[in-house]
Amino acid sequence: MAEKRENIGIVSLPAYANIDPTFVVSGLCELGNTFFSQVGVPHRHDFYTIYWIKKGKLLHTIDTVIHEVKKNTLFFLAPGQVHNLQMSERVDGYMIAFQDAFMCLKDQTQISGINSGLFFNNQFSSIITPNAEQAMDIEAIVRLMQKELTMREPEYETALHGLLRYFLVLASRIKGENLAISPEQHAVHNSSIFLKFKNLIEEKYQELKTVSDYAAILHIKPVLLNEISKQLSGITAGEHIRNRVILEAQRYLYNTDLTAKEIAYKLGFDDPHYFSRFFKKYTTQSPSEFKEASRIISHQP
Repeated sequence: MAEKRENIGIVSLPAYANIDPTFVVSGLCELGNTFFSQVGVPHRHDFYTIYWIKKGKLLHTIDTVIHEVKKNTLFFLAPGQVHNLQMSERVDGYMIAFQDAFMCLKDQTQISGINSGLFFNNQFSSIITPNAEQAMDIEAIVRLMQKELTMREPEYETALHGLLRYFLVLASRIKGENLAISPEQHAVHNSSIFLKFKNLIEEKYQELKTVSDYAAILHIKPVLLNEISKQLSGITAGEHIRNRVILEAQRYLYNTDLTAKEIAYKLGFDDPHYFSRFFKKYTTQSPSEFKEASRIISHQP
């Protein structure tokens, strides 16, 4: 009998770092056993990750969505997301990885707010396919990153900050999310509140489940938090909270052998039956139905 999978493994950035434990840029083939031992195994990172698949084919499962990947695709993964790479042939490309402290994507500046949208959005991830000209620009930035990291000349960290920020701005342009931002969305105060709210959800979704809980911490009224959330993301604060809880439940149902009852307790629900009703209300499937459908999908050739 196969061993019961109860947890989703966490990989830390220093495992990949030969030089700098806060920032890594490397060809996939040069990452070695640390990378390839994780291929085919669902796991989380405690750092931000950008994969650029330049050649080859693979299946990339992000949380519970399977993406069939061909050449020239960029993936942006936030800390805590569950992902699984399954390669069917030789793959070439790059991994860029960094700690939040290196770039401070969670700060409240306007530019960082735009760039963090590559990692934090309604889809919980970003997938971008640059054209040939854009790919050339990206390649140039990556090679400059590698050079700075290898040479480590004076102020190399400042140079890496600038190159990474430019990479993220370029990716934001390609994605197109920042082309139609209204003047209201540029309000620094509202952007600051929203980013704090999203960060709080990541920290407290297991214990706090209502808009009022988060609004109290942010010292604003729940109705205002909902308005800011709707203005900047298109959905209410309540939807963000529910979506995050449901996503984590789906991660456990998809990647572990835990029962719905065990998952309910992990996510802070005192009543497993209420958790099952909550899950079905917002996904139209019971936890057991979702798990069964996931197994069928994941075992398809």
